[in-house]
Amino acid sequence: MSNQLNTLVAASNVLAPAYYVLKAQGYDVAFDAVREWWTATKGESKFLAYSTIELCGLIYIHEHKGDDWGVSDEAIKAYLLLDATDNTGADNSSF
Repeated sequence: MSNQLNTLVAASNVLAPAYYVLKAQGYDVAFDAVREWWTATKGESKFLAYSTIELCGLIYIHEHKGDDWGVSDEAIKAYLLLDATDNTGADNSSF
């Protein structure tokens, strides 16, 4: 089996693998049926999302940006324009 991947889509067949990746990284992962969201906790950190894929994204952001995960208002405005004006894949990481 080849490990080369051309495309991975955020779809229902990725939800279970995302769950097991989080468990393997030491997170306690649970679904809250009352609030209808997933939680992942590890130490003092707690993440909440509507899917395990979203949990992975939040954790990735926190791992790479820490507690200073926010961006400027300018960066938010630039992001909001991406779908309308920038389909080139330009790197806007300087924000």
